[in-house]
Amino acid sequence: MEVKPFGPADAPTRAPTLRGMRGRAASVLSRAVLVSLFVGFAWANFHRWRTTGEPSGLGTTLLEGWVAVLFLIRRPTQQVSARRLAWVAAPIGSFAMLLARPAPGGIPQVPAEAVQLLGVAVALLSLGTLGRSFGLVAANRGVKTYGPYALVRHPAYTGYLIAYSAYCAENPSLRNVFLLLASTAFQLVRIGEEERVLSADEGYRDYTDRVRFRLLPYVY
Repeated sequence: MEVKPFGPADAPTRAPTLRGMRGRAASVLSRAVLVSLFVGFAWANFHRWRTTGEPSGLGTTLLEGWVAVLFLIRRPTQQVSARRLAWVAAPIGSFAMLLARPAPGGIPQVPAEAVQLLGVAVALLSLGTLGRSFGLVAANRGVKTYGPYALVRHPAYTGYLIAYSAYCAENPSLRNVFLLLASTAFQLVRIGEEERVLSADEGYRDYTDRVRFRLLPYVY
């Protein structure tokens, strides 16, 4: 019986398996981290509500929960940006506010929650338009031009900005303001990275000619 030694010819068979295992492990780890962050954020706000009798961060908790669900069930794509900046900006822009915590001294809960829920409505309508085409890292998952996308090119991020700003007004602290600024800055980077990828699509170029504003009508 001849025993064939392992050599370079065998490496290609083994390498994809190792890469696949690492990819699956990274996917499981990222999901576990996201769930842990969301549970910590939701519990902190629920505990504040239970302790004071006043709701805190209800709208933002709903928004982050829905974004987390979409992240977990998103449809894979082969056309994801390979730029490191896109991979850094996406998770920070989307989930930095999960590190925010309730704080005293903010505006009254009723208007704060109302504005948060307005932001949630804008974001959920936009994300619902995307469906499973939602993704974190810049990619071409299909161009949407109807619904809220007929008003601005990135309406989900508009909803994030509204909800997050109201959360900080309700829960003012240096930590929360820093997280809001970081989240917004990386969302702007994320917009630039997404448009870099989508600009290769003729349909998207035609769309940008019709819809001029990225985030806020008549502002940006």
